[in-house]
Amino acid sequence: MAQIMVRKGDSTLEPLDYNKITRALRRAGAKSSLAKEVIDSLESKMYDNMPTHEIYRLAFEELRKMKPGAAARFSLKSALLKLGPSGYPFETFVAALLKGRKYNTRLRQIVRGKCIQHEVDVIATRPVHKGHKATKSIIECKFHNSPHFKCHIQSALYSWARFLDIKDVNKGIDSAWLATNTKFSHDVVRYSDCVGLKLMGWSFPKHESIQVRIDENKLYPITLIHGLDRRTFSALHSAGIILVKELEKAPREDLKVLKIKDKRIDSLKQAAKRILSSKH
Repeated sequence: MAQIMVRKGDSTLEPLDYNKITRALRRAGAKSSLAKEVIDSLESKMYDNMPTHEIYRLAFEELRKMKPGAAARFSLKSALLKLGPSGYPFETFVAALLKGRKYNTRLRQIVRGKCIQHEVDVIATRPVHKGHKATKSIIECKFHNSPHFKCHIQSALYSWARFLDIKDVNKGIDSAWLATNTKFSHDVVRYSDCVGLKLMGWSFPKHESIQVRIDENKLYPITLIHGLDRRTFSALHSAGIILVKELEKAPREDLKVLKIKDKRIDSLKQAAKRILSSKH
């Protein structure tokens, strides 16, 4: 049988690789047997030049039938996109991920530099932790509304130049990060390796990527909840709730203050509980 070619988001073709789909299903919490069931259900639906987003949509639909909580986690990339269109919720989310690593964080701070003032998306401070020295970092968050838009070198150059200006008059600040919900260009990776700029993005670095940081402490964004409308999302974010975990723990009375109806609160909390359920 001829090899099926699939079309990626950038319109290039590559051979269909079921191992990639299986890995995504396993990351979402599907056991090997469940992942195999989903793959088996997809095989008859594959065709040449099929868009990869269509493949993952079908996989999501099959997984949702079999295990709703895992299906929600499977759609993590699109959930990050739903944090937009502005970058503010993504900044809040990045701060939440760093809190999961025991950082204290402050959002959208004005910081004096040697030459000019800067608005810093996130300032993250952590004392000595698990053999790592105390650190204070500034983080630039670059949110993209398209999964195919890479974070390019201009963002890395800006982040590092700003860090150099700020650290000269803020001696406690010792490092800079660039975080994005998508991928980095090769130039960004090379430049950052050279100067010491830390990166956090989609699938990069391999063992410190945004997915790894999300999964390690179940720090899922509330946009994973199927059918979350923009009004409710905005209300939750304005109240400082950006994680499914925070929503699940939020007192009902606090949610009522946001003008969310009782029935909707019930459905949101049930959805949050499914997403946070142990992986089986």
